[in-house]
Amino acid sequence: MFYGTFHHAIDAKGRTSLPAKFRESLAAAGEPKVFLIQAPGMKALRALPHSEWKKLEEKVLQASPFDLKAQKNILRFVSSAQEIDLDEHGRVLVPAQLRAYAGLQKDVVWTGMGRDVCLWDRARFEEQQAEEMAEGDVIDFFKGV
Repeated sequence: MFYGTFHHAIDAKGRTSLPAKFRESLAAAGEPKVFLIQAPGMKALRALPHSEWKKLEEKVLQASPFDLKAQKNILRFVSSAQEIDLDEHGRVLVPAQLRAYAGLQKDVVWTGMGRDVCLWDRARFEEQQAEEMAEGDVIDFFKGV
């Protein structure tokens, strides 16, 4: 389980450290790498552990090649996916095309999303956090707990 918000930097080569808590969660689950994909509707990246990527892959394989909406989504989000190894310092190298999509500059933010992690440009993350959610968009996850 991934949770928390962590501020980091990204260097000119596109390397940034995956937060230690996230590395520990990956190691505990036996996950040596992540898959980086565009995050639909957020202009951020999602970092999925291999097991979560496999679940997504299964859904993609079930899509009809004649379902235009599904094929457009596969082209947009799955075709941009990159399998990423962590180096010995716990850093990930974010490919240039994904850095450009998410607008990653110098300051980045990693956010835990439960099953996976998001990587944001810090200014974009702060804008996203400042936006008010409409009443109907708020989900009460604690209801009935």
